[in-house]
Amino acid sequence: MQRRIALAQQLGPAEDGPAVDGDESLLRDVDPLDPGGLTDPSTVLGVLGDAVEDLITGFVARVPLLVLATLILLLGLLVIRLTMRLIDRGLDRERVDFAVQRLVSNLLRVGLVTGAVLLALSIAGVQVGAALAAIGLVGLALAFALQNILENFVAGMLILIRKPFGRGDQIETNGYAGTVEDVDLRVTRLRVFDGELVLVPNADVFTHPIVNLTKLGPRRTRVVIGIDYRDDQDAAVEVLRSAVAAAPGVLAEPAPEVVALELGDSSVDFEVAYWSAPDMRSVRAARDEVVRGCKRAVEAAGMTIPWPIRTLAADQYPLQVRTAAATSASANAASPPSSSADGLPSSPPPGKE
Repeated sequence: MQRRIALAQQLGPAEDGPAVDGDESLLRDVDPLDPGGLTDPSTVLGVLGDAVEDLITGFVARVPLLVLATLILLLGLLVIRLTMRLIDRGLDRERVDFAVQRLVSNLLRVGLVTGAVLLALSIAGVQVGAALAAIGLVGLALAFALQNILENFVAGMLILIRKPFGRGDQIETNGYAGTVEDVDLRVTRLRVFDGELVLVPNADVFTHPIVNLTKLGPRRTRVVIGIDYRDDQDAAVEVLRSAVAAAPGVLAEPAPEVVALELGDSSVDFEVAYWSAPDMRSVRAARDEVVRGCKRAVEAAGMTIPWPIRTLAADQYPLQVRTAAATSASANAASPPSSSADGLPSSPPPGKE
């Protein structure tokens, strides 16, 4: 600073105005293109040195505020950590869904940490308003650039709030069926029944139909079984109903149902409907027991589960079966003998007698 004032005094005051201090005199009265002014290396070095000196002086003056801001930030992070532990324990006691609990914890943690950082910056002398404006502009740009990610984020929040399914539920969505392992803020993790892990974007899950296979309890399954037309159909209904009720894995309530479905090509088709546990393993096991039990019961009752049968009817033109000899004799009798030019029967050719 003293070097700037000395330089301004050497150059003299402005001719058309009153005397000013060293900084303003230097800026107003010195021609940047003047070789004897700021283009002088010693002058430029002096100005830069003064700027660095001012910067160091300002930094030293703010050191106490920086230290205080750092302490406030560390104390705030410690308080946030303890607070989040208490919140997590409270959510555990209330048996809040794990996905919802994680969403609430993450949002609270981000909000509290952001508040602590802004408080520390304000104590350190940073203009928080300008910083928030800059953050807002950056956030707007990121919102346009990461539109799909934000869409999945919002869809994940809506799924966690509305809870159409939870961890452990078995669902069908977007052509996939399996067990829900987790729902985060971007994807739904689905373990399909073949053991593969499928990550379905939350936006696709939220905007497409969802079939929850296990949320409402027992699940109904239908099996079609055909009985021969020649068997007693009323007796077949009782045989099938008893076989289904005795099958392992079939629930007694609601009771199994057996109804005639249609008259098929080869059999009278009966629909067997029963209820079982909703998970896929129980559904498949019960279906196996029902199919095998019905087959055994029908065979034990002397009835038949027919395979495809085709009946050929020949009412107008009865079907005739002829042997090869009869067919040859009939053909010879129908054909006239050949004759020569003079009217006499022709002799057979040599070697054909």
